[in-house]
Amino acid sequence: MVASWSDTAIVAVVPAGASSGSFSVTVNSQVVTSPSFTVTAFPSGWSDTDVGPVSQAGSATYSNGTFTVTGGGGNIGGSVDAMHFVYQTLVGDGSIIAQLTGSPYSAEAVVMMRETLDPSSTNAFVYYYPNQAFLQYRPTTGASVVYQATGYDQSPNFPYWFQLARVGNTFTGYVSPDGVNWTQIGTSTTITMAQSVYIGLAVSGGTDTFGNVSVNSTATPSPVITGLSPTTASVGSQVSIGGNNFGGTQGGSVLLLNGTPVPVSTWSNLAIVFTVPAGATSGPLVVSVAPIMNNSNPVNLEVTAQPLPTSWLNQDVGAEGGSTTFSGGTFTVTGAGNGLGGTADGMQFAYQTLVGDGSIIARLTGLQNTPNSGTDAGVMIRETLNPGAADATVFYSGGSGYLYFQDRATTGATANTVQGSYIGAAFPEWLEVVRSGNTFTAFTSPNGVSWTQIGTSTTVTMAQTVYIGLAVSGFGTLDPLPSTTCRSIRPRIQHL
Repeated sequence: MVASWSDTAIVAVVPAGASSGSFSVTVNSQVVTSPSFTVTAFPSGWSDTDVGPVSQAGSATYSNGTFTVTGGGGNIGGSVDAMHFVYQTLVGDGSIIAQLTGSPYSAEAVVMMRETLDPSSTNAFVYYYPNQAFLQYRPTTGASVVYQATGYDQSPNFPYWFQLARVGNTFTGYVSPDGVNWTQIGTSTTITMAQSVYIGLAVSGGTDTFGNVSVNSTATPSPVITGLSPTTASVGSQVSIGGNNFGGTQGGSVLLLNGTPVPVSTWSNLAIVFTVPAGATSGPLVVSVAPIMNNSNPVNLEVTAQPLPTSWLNQDVGAEGGSTTFSGGTFTVTGAGNGLGGTADGMQFAYQTLVGDGSIIARLTGLQNTPNSGTDAGVMIRETLNPGAADATVFYSGGSGYLYFQDRATTGATANTVQGSYIGAAFPEWLEVVRSGNTFTAFTSPNGVSWTQIGTSTTVTMAQTVYIGLAVSGFGTLDPLPSTTCRSIRPRIQHL
């Protein structure tokens, strides 16, 4: 990857996954090859060492965003650790997140902070074995370790994500199945450590692999993805990523989709734009920022063979993990989040813009796990894509089986809800919300012909240009993950 080029000099950035070898430069069909160039094993700032009595020397490698660590020691814990440690220094508050991509039963594998590289050093670490996540720590140098654990998981699924955070001398551990939904391990604990400590990955008694490693500190904050638009895209379509700490230019940083680098159109500290490449599959998007290849939180992109119709977009609003697909005239919307209403919505939103007056009609053909699924699904007009935006919505609640008309009069206000009729699981049901100036009205129908108004019309002051579309939220779902699919919805948007 070339950073600058002149008649007398070329500056190149070593990309993630590069291996040792020679550079070749082609000018006017003439190829010039450099002497051999050595690529170091780790991204900038990372080191590794054996700690404590090990039966054989440990090792570690880095490739395509993954650390592979082999430790010859027999244990991490007791009063003395014996392990291989891949680390960097951390000054002050910070955290480490890593995805354990191998089985935790093949070796003891942890994320760790420790005061020194002495084997009996004060430390704290998070690991998983067997079927429980543990926060374990040595409160003083040479002391025996103590631990806290999560509840017993009868059927663990791998890979698992670990997080260890330090604020002052307070240490907290977390575990997650997906890097998005986190469970705290026990309670936070106080351990007195120096300001400058060592933070990283440790393995004892075998080999394990860690992906999506991120070290966050005041000096070097981790990249964070805050939004994705759309969250469903087809090959050849453009996707925008919003966030922060991406770096002013791409340089050696990479964007990974399902662990595979993808070409980027534009890159700035707050936004990245890319085109979904041929062969791409659905999975997590991760921004990995050079030179230490610090990774962002993962955000799922649904890659579909058939794009959404022209003028339609989709994105999560106040939630993560939703998607929208379109086939045969039907939108299938999968929503995650904490519901529609309150002071902020958490949902997946498939939408287009509406200028002035208009309406949307859609036929809701069914929800997963209905009734009592805790899923909201309906049609909505909202002023912005902010979770707390002013809006008006008519929706079905899987948690109650009722239809509702709801509005949020101003940004951040608590939504007002009017209950309509009870339909249980008697689908399909037609839903409509109409805007005339700043007056909004909701209707429902079992057949698209005979309509019933819910409550009375309400006034919500909105800008001329608004967003209109399909909203689904999967809070309280019975699914293993917090998402529920709403098979909707042959929508018709009228611009009046």
